[in-house]
Amino acid sequence: MKRIFTVIISLLCFTGTWAQETTSGIQGKVTDEKGPIQGAIVMATHQPTGTRYGTATEIGGNYYLTNLRIGGPYTISVNFVGYDSVLQEGVYLVLGQDFSADFKLEASKTTLKEVTVTGKSQDKVFNSKRTGSEETINRAQINSLPTVSRNLFDFIKLTPGAAPSSFGTAFGGQSGQYNNFTLDGANFNNSFGLSSVVGGQTNSAPISLEALEQMQISQTPFDVRNGNFTGALINTVTRSGTNDLKVSIYDYTKSADFIGYNVGSTVVPKQTFNYNLYGASIGGAIIKNKVFYFLNYEQEQRTDPGTSYVASTASNPATPGNVASVSAANADSLNALKQYLMTKYNYNPGSFQGYSYRTQSSKLTAKIDWNINSKTHLHSNTISLAH
Repeated sequence: MKRIFTVIISLLCFTGTWAQETTSGIQGKVTDEKGPIQGAIVMATHQPTGTRYGTATEIGGNYYLTNLRIGGPYTISVNFVGYDSVLQEGVYLVLGQDFSADFKLEASKTTLKEVTVTGKSQDKVFNSKRTGSEETINRAQINSLPTVSRNLFDFIKLTPGAAPSSFGTAFGGQSGQYNNFTLDGANFNNSFGLSSVVGGQTNSAPISLEALEQMQISQTPFDVRNGNFTGALINTVTRSGTNDLKVSIYDYTKSADFIGYNVGSTVVPKQTFNYNLYGASIGGAIIKNKVFYFLNYEQEQRTDPGTSYVASTASNPATPGNVASVSAANADSLNALKQYLMTKYNYNPGSFQGYSYRTQSSKLTAKIDWNINSKTHLHSNTISLAH
């Protein structure tokens, strides 16, 4: 059996050059009772990994932290000479959107006064980084929401305006062929146009759900940095390791016994169907607060019915009542055609009903994150292999 290997390797990207599609940000203003404060130090710390991002406020007291890894929780601290330090904890960042946090500092005194900290989560309707209608699906939703096929497109269907089509998912009536699918900022489309994503012809997802951190679906992106497509933008970012060791092992199984065959008064013929997906993932720290890894391997094996139709016969003709299960093609005619091909050309076309086909796919995702210093962060190779 021939195997087709697809290898996708995203380039090593320093934090300073990461695209918007794979990161998030924090912005806000620092003031005191007299007005804006220039030169205050704002530091955001990603608690699971100890990764730190820092900056200083500008003349107007504004600060901007960009290219931050998504998720959290983050702790934001603000320090300035002569003022009490302030903290805001429990901040979670969403892909492609800025978290807004304003701080009002109080001058240091012997008797401390109450410190006012104001924070606002990402505004999903009005956001400076939002360019068009979009939906974000995070890791918590992936873990809690049901999925029939263990495919990321089960969650993409949650987006208003999404509809299944012969080429993936269509948005606003636009063919799924025109969508742009990215993985960690790299294009992950089907170059031949036979399917909307890599592996589509084999009924396989391009990447394991277990390896995804967040998904962002932009139906009408008008950001000038996004181009060469006319459909929706489907953005995905893979998971990273943390200081805590996390291991998961999973198995999902389906068979013909779990499928319904009665559709109203019509009974669909029962055919062989088996589905087995198993995998494992592990993530942790090679050097605490410094170097992290994440690995996921998944294999999917399935046997699907080639067709749910049967050819019509004299005893079981095609009628308006059984059009969902009985084909207009006659079994005697198909058998005669099969016999002619075998006799004339020594070619056996195989069965025309009651047959199954088997597919198998394997996916490996590996990721390394390295906090080189407080200003430079290397966000890994992401490698996906499928066959």
